[in-house]
Amino acid sequence: MVVLRPFRGVRFNPEKVEIEKVVTPPYDVIDEEERERYYALHRYNIIRIDYGREAPPRRYAIAAELYRRWREEGILLQDESPSLYYYRQDYTLRGERRALRGIIGAVRLSDYSEGQVLPHEETLSSPKQDRLELLRHTRASFSQIYGLYEDREGSITRLVESSLGELLADFEDSSGIRHRFWRLEDGERIEEVCAAFEDRKVFIADGHHRYETALAFRDEMRRLGGGGDAPYEYVPMFLANMYDRGVSILPAHRVIRHGFSTAGFLRSAGEYFEVREFAGTPEEFFDALYSDHRRFGFFREGFYLLTLKDPAVMDTLLPGRSPVLRRLNVTVLHSLILHRLLRFREREDNIAYVVGEERAVEMVRGGGFTAAFFLNPTRVEEIRDVALAGERMPGKATYFYPKLLTGLVIYDLGEGHARG
Repeated sequence: MVVLRPFRGVRFNPEKVEIEKVVTPPYDVIDEEERERYYALHRYNIIRIDYGREAPPRRYAIAAELYRRWREEGILLQDESPSLYYYRQDYTLRGERRALRGIIGAVRLSDYSEGQVLPHEETLSSPKQDRLELLRHTRASFSQIYGLYEDREGSITRLVESSLGELLADFEDSSGIRHRFWRLEDGERIEEVCAAFEDRKVFIADGHHRYETALAFRDEMRRLGGGGDAPYEYVPMFLANMYDRGVSILPAHRVIRHGFSTAGFLRSAGEYFEVREFAGTPEEFFDALYSDHRRFGFFREGFYLLTLKDPAVMDTLLPGRSPVLRRLNVTVLHSLILHRLLRFREREDNIAYVVGEERAVEMVRGGGFTAAFFLNPTRVEEIRDVALAGERMPGKATYFYPKLLTGLVIYDLGEGHARG
């Protein structure tokens, strides 16, 4: 049973700051140049707490001090009563207008083995250690896990949208995405929404590292004698209906450094793929790539389309894995193309994960990388099925778009109790 609860969110005081100048994308999609830009944007930008420029361990002590001071100075205020929140992002993707909509509340932490909250992606230890130190020092979560739930009828969204309370924020960011953020305070309606999740599962879309960090912190606190319904037994989550058109997944393409012969690779690929050199424009190439889910793109000196002849080859290659994992595009790319055909093994210094097609091509043309491989996006149903099968996709198998903003509402583990 998924336990969803309202909480007393900590938010930026709109009388002292303009919200659009103090929020950021998630820390793990911000590079050094962007971090400096957010530092310069506003003295109270959340980047200074969530992803400070100082080296560890000083970074975490400074974050804790800033969070304490901003609350004392009234830059950050805590809502008087427990609430659920509703977040909507209106955006354009490939010429189509879409809206990502979801509820923000506190979800009771559960181990993956309990089958209530399920992962789909592998994690690394270093990001989890960074997030754990930040949580230990600040006792607060500054962003939400992005979770998906199944609701083919859209009943939960209609329930929430019929009772929205105060509009807390409405602004457009530099990329043209409109962000709107409401509070839901009606106690009776909150109870209805929370009850609607009791017979559902939540699938983690984005935020595996942060969820596992919250589990680790919960276990630490339990060892110290805690438990029950304490705030650290919960984690803030943004919950979106996986069947909503606004849930969009982009492919994270692979750009590699690896010595190999283009002609030799294409010959060996011909055993498993229909190989076609593409003579049209890059725009036409990507239109052709995304028109067939069996296709992969390859770029070195030119563009090539690789169309998988028979997906059953993956059954022989990975007999011990579930059928749904064997059929994933990202599995075919890594296991068949990179590992089997190219004898390539990923390290931090020989592969990059790039969402923008043009950027991937530029990285190869600039000479820093050898080749680029392009994927079709993972389908949301595949994420569900991989999670239900107890499998994990390779890292960077999905890129959910748009990203949720950090700093819109903060979950404070000292006072932000999840009790309704």
